[in-house]
Amino acid sequence: MSPVNGIINLHPPTTRAIQHPTLGKCNSSIYLSLTHWQPRPVAPSPARLLSYSVGCGSWGWHHRQRRKKSCESSPERRQRLTDLWDCDAARSRTMRLPLSSLSILAAAGSTLLLLIPTTVADASAGTKTPASETPGRKPNILFLFNDDQDKVLAGLDFVPSIKRRVQDEGFTFENHYATVALCCPARVALLRGQQAHNTNITFVMPPGGAYEKFVASEQDRECLPQWLKRAGYHTEYIGKLMNGYGVMNYENVPKGWDHFDGLLDPYTYIYNTPVWSSNGKAPKFYPRAHQTDVLRAKAVTRLKRLLQNKNQPWFLEVAGVAPHQQFNQTGSFPPVPAVRHMKEYEGLKAPRTPNFNPDDDEHRKPAWVGELKQMDENQIAFSDTTYQARAQAMMGLDEMFNELLDVLEEAGELDNTYIIMTSDNGYHVGQHRVPAGKTLPYKEDTNVPFVIRGPGIPKGLTGLPSSHVDIAPTLLDIIGVPSSSWPTFFDGRSLLPYLSRTSSSPLPEVINIEYWGGGLDEQTMAFSPLNTYKTVRLIGPTYSYLYTHWCTSETELYDTHSDPFELTPIPLTANPRLYSRLNALLLVTKSCAKESCKSPWKTLHPDGTVLNLPQAMDPKYDPLYNALPQVAFKKCLDYQHVDNEVPYHPPLTPGSLGADHRNINAGHGIFAEPRAKVGVKEIGYFGETYEGFEAYERRARYLTEEEMGRKDEAKRWKGWKWYWKGNWEECRIVFWRTVGILWYPRWWLDVDYL
Repeated sequence: MSPVNGIINLHPPTTRAIQHPTLGKCNSSIYLSLTHWQPRPVAPSPARLLSYSVGCGSWGWHHRQRRKKSCESSPERRQRLTDLWDCDAARSRTMRLPLSSLSILAAAGSTLLLLIPTTVADASAGTKTPASETPGRKPNILFLFNDDQDKVLAGLDFVPSIKRRVQDEGFTFENHYATVALCCPARVALLRGQQAHNTNITFVMPPGGAYEKFVASEQDRECLPQWLKRAGYHTEYIGKLMNGYGVMNYENVPKGWDHFDGLLDPYTYIYNTPVWSSNGKAPKFYPRAHQTDVLRAKAVTRLKRLLQNKNQPWFLEVAGVAPHQQFNQTGSFPPVPAVRHMKEYEGLKAPRTPNFNPDDDEHRKPAWVGELKQMDENQIAFSDTTYQARAQAMMGLDEMFNELLDVLEEAGELDNTYIIMTSDNGYHVGQHRVPAGKTLPYKEDTNVPFVIRGPGIPKGLTGLPSSHVDIAPTLLDIIGVPSSSWPTFFDGRSLLPYLSRTSSSPLPEVINIEYWGGGLDEQTMAFSPLNTYKTVRLIGPTYSYLYTHWCTSETELYDTHSDPFELTPIPLTANPRLYSRLNALLLVTKSCAKESCKSPWKTLHPDGTVLNLPQAMDPKYDPLYNALPQVAFKKCLDYQHVDNEVPYHPPLTPGSLGADHRNINAGHGIFAEPRAKVGVKEIGYFGETYEGFEAYERRARYLTEEEMGRKDEAKRWKGWKWYWKGNWEECRIVFWRTVGILWYPRWWLDVDYL
């Protein structure tokens, strides 16, 4: 073996046992790898944090100082370790690592993986055999959901394991869309089966959204994991949940999960500083580890454990961060891949699509996008670097996907499994003159992968439109929950009848997309306040349109059938009748709920005479559409405000648009900024591809109060942390603003922002 660039080349292929001293304690500093020895990286430094808690009422003292305990300690101490840590295995003197089949799979994508075994393997057989069907057995579900994976620019090309083993064996929804081109609101829409205007989780931070608002609105009490638990499922979650879940509120474990192991802000988007909390335990830092490698080890371990119990159906969600940009205290950067992938895809450039950095005569966009100048060489280079880094970062995901599929195949479950894959939102790299980012209504930002494989699922693809609000009802349909037992507030529909061709309902053609907040250029991290909009996509057999109304009172319309890159807007004067129909549709979908979201044409034509655009274009309906008001915003806001978005058709009903938890003056959020140094060493070598969860646990340690940003807080409160337990919102606001200003004068700047 010879080292090249710090990585050991393995020739000839072999398998050898690596001997190491007895691991007498769980916090042993011994580190075994197939790579060279590295100095211990600097631990994550303090993050400056602002905790803005929820509630006012009963309160108590709480002081935490968690330490790792030795394996020889008492059972009580042993229990404090993660429930996956095996002390007996830790004392083992031998670790066998196969070195004969090292390979790097092609890059992966941001995906949702849903796997549903329907049979049980023969436990008495000496070799692995295909599982046999068990009548009455509920299917298991493995749900992998990653971040910012687009479909338009890459699709599944960087996820060969999914493309080959899932898409090629299953069914593809070509026109699947995120309801919001942003992480947090898109994820909540999926969990609830509701449009973002109904969840009122509309942004990644207050007042529009974040985890604390999701909890304060009590929507976390009625979402996908709860419905699955009622159906008899054991539910587990590993990875990124949503913005705002972090080191200051990790004890508030998301409800509905029997096991929850979440990535924590402010370290969620720092690939080489993985920090997790398992079931509300103190945050744990995994040094010398790439975040995706830790995710893989955790996911594989949990999957193997769940497969051991053939009688308990389970739901396991694994949510990666790649290929999301890296955010730290110095700004935004392309995602950081594992070292073993950094030489891959050298020279890869962002696709030079017709809408990539268009010339002036082709760049006719409204709002802030229309004011952008053509990208210069530095901006183009950033787009290329970002695209290459995304491909490299996704290679770690592809390794994880392949291993998870291998585990299922070895258990005899793969061929009897439903697999569903998607992403929270899309991404652009240079399209429409924006070097990198999302948040726009265009196809790159909203069209995401969505494929299904499983028993009874035909091979092929469809152009029928679907969106994230359809996923929850589809899952409930898959596991056999009758529609009469589904939540009554669903805005989406099950897609299974369309796959099995048993649906007698009109084919869907309308997709609602919306956004509140700034437009973000992820090169400069500059926000434009003029990015709030409402959009309707119409997708039919021979026609498709994109119609958007911006908060700047500008509109844009594209014939996406003849103009797929959305470059040439159709003037209002060119087709006023088409404009009137699309305005009417948007007037309904921008505030729709339940059936009006599923059948907006029926809201406009209750007699059922119009079910699609060609029927609506009949001249006899001109008076109806011409009489309807125009969609409008009074001004550009970064949150949903009912009075700002009048008129509404039909009129709003009590409790609609999230009115039960709408308080724009309440700050539900926790801000955390990793302003000090974080780990910057390149990590993720070849040997770590084969490291199990136990190896990562041996190196892991709990964060200190200082590393969690609590050092200054400890000084203010003399080492103790106050917790509010009640729900008196106004009392809590008055108390924190008053005491905060008096005790720490700078607080008023932050609190007033909330």
